[in-house]
Amino acid sequence: MDLPYKLVHTQEWLEKYLSSNYYKKKYDRFMWWRSYSLKKKPLDNLQPLRKRIENGDFELGPFVFELELVQHRINEKYTKLGHDQVQYIEAIQLDKARIKRLQEDRDKDERLKLETLKKAFVLEFNIDKKQYDREVGRPNTSILSFYDKMEKRFGKRGWTLRKSLTPKQLVLAKVRSC
Repeated sequence: MDLPYKLVHTQEWLEKYLSSNYYKKKYDRFMWWRSYSLKKKPLDNLQPLRKRIENGDFELGPFVFELELVQHRINEKYTKLGHDQVQYIEAIQLDKARIKRLQEDRDKDERLKLETLKKAFVLEFNIDKKQYDREVGRPNTSILSFYDKMEKRFGKRGWTLRKSLTPKQLVLAKVRSC
């Protein structure tokens, strides 16, 4: 029998991974499609970039794994109700809406993290955005190894300048770099 979704992880693995890395959320009527939230709070933008990377601020969010859980549920419903298409379509309507919203949240989260990471690298190493784009295009194994490579290549120029600036100068420097 061909299932609607071909999945990478098993449902047991997903539940174990999510429960160990994220909090299970109570029902929230304003964000009913989300089931998990971060255990570690992201650090603020004034913290050094290396600490933020080590904290996991730029890692993959729970949305991808929640999507797979919903797809497992759809596959289960397909095996139970696959012979009756009308009941099957009615049964998965909520799951389809959840998938759509989780995909939107995933895309928004990834876009925001990438933009924040780019700005942080540009400020940290005092490079322009074109240089960052060229460096990102080269193969890397992780964000931390990319950070180490950039630090070795460019040195930490931007962060030491930020420490000596007044808060008003810091805000102006951030505005100019964007």
